[in-house]
Amino acid sequence: MSDAKRGGRDHVLLFPNIDSSIRVSNAFGPRCAVEQIILKMQPEDLVMACLPLERHRLFETRDPDEARERVGKVFCQHQLRYAGRGRGLFARQNFVQLGHLALSYLAYGEEMIIDAGEIENSYFLRHVRSGNSEIRVGKYQFRCNSRIGSVSSATLPLSMRWSADCAHLALKIDRRALERHLSDLLGSTVARPVEFVPELPLDSGHGASYRRLIEFISNELDCDSALTASPLAVAGLEQMLLTSLLMMQPSNYSTALSARVSPAAPRHVIRAEEYIRAHADRPITIGQLAEVAGVHTRTLFEGFQRFRGTTPFAMLRAVRLERVHTELKSAGASGCVSDIALKWGFAHLGRFAQIYRRRFGELPSATLRR
Repeated sequence: MSDAKRGGRDHVLLFPNIDSSIRVSNAFGPRCAVEQIILKMQPEDLVMACLPLERHRLFETRDPDEARERVGKVFCQHQLRYAGRGRGLFARQNFVQLGHLALSYLAYGEEMIIDAGEIENSYFLRHVRSGNSEIRVGKYQFRCNSRIGSVSSATLPLSMRWSADCAHLALKIDRRALERHLSDLLGSTVARPVEFVPELPLDSGHGASYRRLIEFISNELDCDSALTASPLAVAGLEQMLLTSLLMMQPSNYSTALSARVSPAAPRHVIRAEEYIRAHADRPITIGQLAEVAGVHTRTLFEGFQRFRGTTPFAMLRAVRLERVHTELKSAGASGCVSDIALKWGFAHLGRFAQIYRRRFGELPSATLRR
């Protein structure tokens, strides 16, 4: 096959949305054919050409309400509105579920504002494939581009402003899977939600490794790889990504994870933990814990903070919440949220519901119904 014919075929494959009248046969002529094509492309074609995950189209639409609804079903409920006067939205999402992870490519083709609030059930790692976006996560505000990605935590409010040519490749992580993995790494109960520093440099260090890995996965899925058909491969991939995120991206658990990697927790911390787990259904005071551990209360607090990243009382509450969660899942129709909560020491039911939702991503009544 001649170079000219080969070049023409490549344009058909790479730019499927372009009318055949502007396709050219030779990419190496006096004026680069790709340049000629780009000059004549519509805005939506500029954003959507050569998309990742093209084999896994979820939807495309010009209706902002439909876009909000469809994205909300696989990501989270959110508000979506135009940033300016533009009405040229052409949204497209490609999406693949991989166990407790999901990979998504999303673009709107118009400058948009997205307000997601607290996502609750998921964490997101995003990197920009084109354009840029202004992101606010909790108290942090920064601009994402090809060099800076973002990590959205489940309990921190999220809002974004996307440029018209912005497109994100995002990894969605199930919150429970992340917290289970963290608990395994720590060797102890997760006492409070994980909150990451949201800014993720992509041009060096673990951020660059993350971007290469996500691009590799995306390419494999586009090549009709057997990856999605292998539960073992997906599980291995999940473990690698979660470990890398928790160990390398700064968070409120970084100190505890670093301590876990270095010296093991001292015996007095382990004794206190064992006592908490064995007697969580009874009243426990800090004096009792210090006596069991054989140290002063200050030493006990310092040990928990250094080696567990929390306090003894936060650990006790976390264990009790886990016990409530377990009982609610097995209680059936005859179960009563208030009775189970009171049994485990949560007397203020409104406050309990807030804590429970923050920890498990749903209200206790929702757990009971499942």
